Amino acid sequence: MKKLPVDAWHQKHGKMVEFAGWEMPLWYEGIREEHLAVRNGIGAFDVSHMGEIIVSGKDALSFLQWTTTNDIKKPPPISGTYALVLNERGAIKDETLVYNMGDDTYMVVCDAVAVPKLVAHFTTLKNTIEQFSTVDLTITDKTEHMCLFSIQGPKAQQLCISLFGVDIMDMWWFQAKKIKHNGASIILSKSGYTGENGFELFFDVIKDKSDVATSLWEEILKKGEPYGIKPCGLGARDTLRIESGYTLYGHETQEKQVLSEDVDEVTPLEAGLDFAISFDKDFIGKQALLIQKERGVTYHLAHFTLLDKAIPREGDKIIKHGNVIGEITSGTKSPLTGSAIAIGRIKSGVTGMVSIEVRGTPRKARIVSPPFYDPKKYGACREVEI
Repeated sequence: MKKLPVDAWHQKHGKMVEFAGWEMPLWYEGIREEHLAVRNGIGAFDVSHMGEIIVSGKDALSFLQWTTTNDIKKPPPISGTYALVLNERGAIKDETLVYNMGDDTYMVVCDAVAVPKLVAHFTTLKNTIEQFSTVDLTITDKTEHMCLFSIQGPKAQQLCISLFGVDIMDMWWFQAKKIKHNGASIILSKSGYTGENGFELFFDVIKDKSDVATSLWEEILKKGEPYGIKPCGLGARDTLRIESGYTLYGHETQEKQVLSEDVDEVTPLEAGLDFAISFDKDFIGKQALLIQKERGVTYHLAHFTLLDKAIPREGDKIIKHGNVIGEITSGTKSPLTGSAIAIGRIKSGVTGMVSIEVRGTPRKARIVSPPFYDPKKYGACREVEI
């Protein structure tokens, strides 16, 4: 298994598991405690397993405009755009953040499980283009060179000011800054995957050495103590994203590669991610999405709160009036509310009450709008001061 740059620290303090070929911390103190630390104070995640693919050269922008769904030329350096990579039949290869780093250089941040696939996809397209014309384009997988810390929670603002003198509340979402700190050249981004405000730190551990990563990780935890910081693992990362109603590749989004169909599954229109599509430009998969828009979407993602005491899991059947109308893609018990919550794929037009078959027993559930918490009290748009 691949090791995180701060592996020795995690081995000493965390419960380790395999994930996407990496040895990762699942939890330290416990999933519930870490989850609540993020909602009420700060949590620190080492997510260095995430992919970073560098696309550079004079043709990098036009290449990424063609291979991703959103208009990435709009944000100035150095900031990011949430964009999807689709196959030619419209299904989602992965959800990404594409950072414009300036000087014709872009950093595509993706899920760990998608790195080999996206590198192969981009490289194949580049090689195909080179059969017919000259292209100034370089594609480099920097994943194993990079360290990525994600600091999340309502008190992340104070910690970022304390550490770096940067107020993330003065930044727009996905805006980034280049900073220097204790010998490391860091990209500080206002971003995250928890529903809370926060910041993420990217830096090259091959260039700046892994001991710099350990030193920074320990400094974050030390200076975060007044704000109730806790190190957090994959367990809390998953419960937080489900509680926020966020999608994850391999669960809510995927490509099934049904070659006999002109529209593959799962498309952005089915996953509720059409906000990340710019139909004003051409991109791979656009024609399939236009076909689907004309036909109408037959399935879509929905969010559920269970009224019975049972925790739904991926693959559980969703039933309405005795008929199976879909299945669960992610489910958990919310550490914040204590309720069982889930995301699932159902037939379009279904509303109200349904049943979810948990371990063979139908359980009552209500279709709701995300997030699964009061956004006035929790999350990035909270109205309550912490």
